[in-house]
Amino acid sequence: MTVISGGSSPTSGPVTFEPWYTFSEGGPVESGTLPFSAQAPAPFEIARWSVAPGTANDLDVHVSREVWLVVTGEGQVHWADQSRGIRAGDVVAFDTKVPHQVRNDGTETLHVFSIYWKQ
Repeated sequence: MTVISGGSSPTSGPVTFEPWYTFSEGGPVESGTLPFSAQAPAPFEIARWSVAPGTANDLDVHVSREVWLVVTGEGQVHWADQSRGIRAGDVVAFDTKVPHQVRNDGTETLHVFSIYWKQ
């Protein structure tokens, strides 16, 4: 691995997460703060959340486009009038105003990162 040196940058580094809200079935949602957001706000925001086995996140619909990156677990994602299985490593995208929800039908907690565009 190559190490790049040249000083520190307060606008780069790890993302910090803080509690945001909890799904009605109990899964926590955390909002991420990007290190460069104070200097030059990004056109997107990030969150991470989890869904326990046998539960689902709340049905969601909004004017933002959204992308999910599945980190661990598996489940059934439902959007509009469609559904399909998802698992760790999958990426799912939702256009604006498309209702979407995931039910964890696996045995381990489903962890997801969400990237959504500001409107």
